[in-house]
Amino acid sequence: MGILIHENTHWPLALTIAQEKLTLEQHIESLENWNAWFDKSEPFHVIRLYTDKASLEQDSGVGKATLEWMSKGADIKFRSLVNSMMIIVPPDQYPRMKNMNVTTVFGIPGGIFSSIEDAFIWFDQCNEDMDLSNLAPNWKEAVKHTLNSF
Repeated sequence: MGILIHENTHWPLALTIAQEKLTLEQHIESLENWNAWFDKSEPFHVIRLYTDKASLEQDSGVGKATLEWMSKGADIKFRSLVNSMMIIVPPDQYPRMKNMNVTTVFGIPGGIFSSIEDAFIWFDQCNEDMDLSNLAPNWKEAVKHTLNSF
């Protein structure tokens, strides 16, 4: 069984970290964590880190569960509360994932990246007009530290 962590100590920047293949039950628990973030009714950004190839694999039923969750209102909350989503995949998986379009799939700004540094560059370029004053001054280093601690 894989490991899935939802971390929000850097709020309004939320993190998810996945390692190894996750079960359907873990995925459903993940959706509940997203619901808790939505319940804050505050705009936020998300960094999703997949640590290995197996963490990108989906257990049977994940797609159906996600579609049901989205159809019950999560799609609206996603588009109205998530300001951006950066998905970081292992470098060896990047060639097969790089053409996934976060904006098309989720309706929000985002991208697929092979490193946290590349995600930060994109974030800096795309969010110049966004008020990020509620993030700690050293938020990038703090996020790297958090991601490296798992």
